[in-house]
Amino acid sequence: MTKSEQILPMLKIGIIVFDGVQILDVAGPLQALTTANEELAKPRYAVQLLSRTGGNVRTASGVSLSTQRLNKAVKLDTLIVPGGPGVYDARQSTPLVAAVRNLARRARRQCGVCTGAFLLAETGLLDGRRVVTHWRACRRLAEEYPALKVEEDPIYLRDGSYWTTAGVTAGIDMVLALIEADNGTEVALKVARRLVVYMKRPGDQRQFSEPLILQSTEGAKTYSKLLDAITNRPAARWRIEDMAAAAGQTVRTFHRQFRRATGATPAEVVERIRCERAQVLLQSTGLSIARVGTKAGFDSESSMRRALKRLYGFTPAQLRQVGARKGSAFQKRR
Repeated sequence: MTKSEQILPMLKIGIIVFDGVQILDVAGPLQALTTANEELAKPRYAVQLLSRTGGNVRTASGVSLSTQRLNKAVKLDTLIVPGGPGVYDARQSTPLVAAVRNLARRARRQCGVCTGAFLLAETGLLDGRRVVTHWRACRRLAEEYPALKVEEDPIYLRDGSYWTTAGVTAGIDMVLALIEADNGTEVALKVARRLVVYMKRPGDQRQFSEPLILQSTEGAKTYSKLLDAITNRPAARWRIEDMAAAAGQTVRTFHRQFRRATGATPAEVVERIRCERAQVLLQSTGLSIARVGTKAGFDSESSMRRALKRLYGFTPAQLRQVGARKGSAFQKRR
């Protein structure tokens, strides 16, 4: 009998809600847990939306959520604290902070989604722990709570029983990890497929892709024609001499100015663009992994595997699994 068929004990989950909460920080984890209940032989999670006064609470998007009054004497299995623009006012509420602190101490797991880390940090329970939040708020979190060990890169972090996540959809990634820990990989993957989540991502994957970072730099504008050429023909040789000539610069000048403008060497940029092309081919075609490597410009399957693992944290087979699990009928090309 698989774990998804076993009868498992009910776990009580509490999600804190406050005025100005980010609705997706609440809805993402809530839907993942609800879908897990639907995939199991018997519902595993009893989820409650909790607020200090109970009743309807207005989210940052203007939608109101119906909540139950927070009872600090209740014992939860997992406490989830979402973020949103209202979190900065919420952490000023002494009764709310005290209630969250009490619930967290009694819970088996404590989770902060996105800027929910600020409310958890206000309780003092994150002191000395590794934490993450939305990349735009990492510096602020580190400055306002210097006892925390704030990291900017991960999608989510676990330090003991405390979990924190990056922005918005990262709350779903974290809850998928919780579901996997409670029920096994099979159930977590079923939930990910039902939610049409891009991938059940490991927590140490970066919050944003390297190609996106590159495109947002001022240097991308300076070398836009060259970057377009590499993107359109990633399988070309692209020696530094070729790139310098395309940019109208000497090799020495090109290497120095390109790195200064983009924050990466020419070779690193070529690899990032090739990885991006490989990812698209892996997930949208039925080409063999070796053929994908050739079309993306890698000199071998092993070099592509190393590059993808280094950049995305996944092997070619893992990147492809989303399309395969959806049963997509890709047409193989020669």
